[in-house]
Amino acid sequence: MNYVDFNASAWDAIASPGKEDGRACFTLPISHEDYLQAQKGALEVSLTSAKKVPADWFPPLRGQKILGLASGGGQQGPVFAAHGADVTIVDISEKQLESERAVADREGYPITILKCDMQEPLPFADHSFDIIFNPVSNCYIENLFPIWQECARIIKPGGILMAGFVKEEHFMFEPDFTKDKALISVHKLPFNSLRDLSPERKQEMVKNKEPFTFSHSLTEQLGGLLKTGFILTDLYEDGDGGGLFDAYMNSYVAIRVVKK
Repeated sequence: MNYVDFNASAWDAIASPGKEDGRACFTLPISHEDYLQAQKGALEVSLTSAKKVPADWFPPLRGQKILGLASGGGQQGPVFAAHGADVTIVDISEKQLESERAVADREGYPITILKCDMQEPLPFADHSFDIIFNPVSNCYIENLFPIWQECARIIKPGGILMAGFVKEEHFMFEPDFTKDKALISVHKLPFNSLRDLSPERKQEMVKNKEPFTFSHSLTEQLGGLLKTGFILTDLYEDGDGGGLFDAYMNSYVAIRVVKK
């Protein structure tokens, strides 16, 4: 199985009406009213789940070239466009990109939209962007370091990369539905759903269009960014905003790094 193509089709399914999936909230584009608020100065975007990115993580956005990496769905791109940024969105899901196009057409702003596998070389020249914005997504890819290398190549010196990711320990656990709000430790780390799940469970995922996932260590996440020439300037942790894991841990980290 080509898991990249499958994950693209899985996200197409998640973004389709009527799909019951906890990730569907990440496929709902912002409303016209929210776009108008962004034009008035509101800067509310998410890298993770419940928390919004601090406004002081951003410079003034007018004229800034921003890449939304794996950021389709019409959630962050419209906000950046409302602030006068030059926005490019790449994603592997055609449905997510359709939502992005629909919001841009509705509000009448220009945007560049491309379907890309972020594990492959990106179709941009060196030093193309002032900001890269990457919401939680690298849990759906197996090899992380090439992405950070590409980010380091296409961002300008002094450029800002903001990324959200799932903590590695999150992947150790599975819900125990025989008990009330219980998690049980099941998987060894690093977790690779292609390798570590039973054939029956993988068949179920394919049938239900559930994307395959992979854990990544802090060495891969932060260490990889540092090795490619970024400097960490800030971070915060986040939860699901009331999900099962919230009773035990924050599942997400958002980071802000700057290219040397």
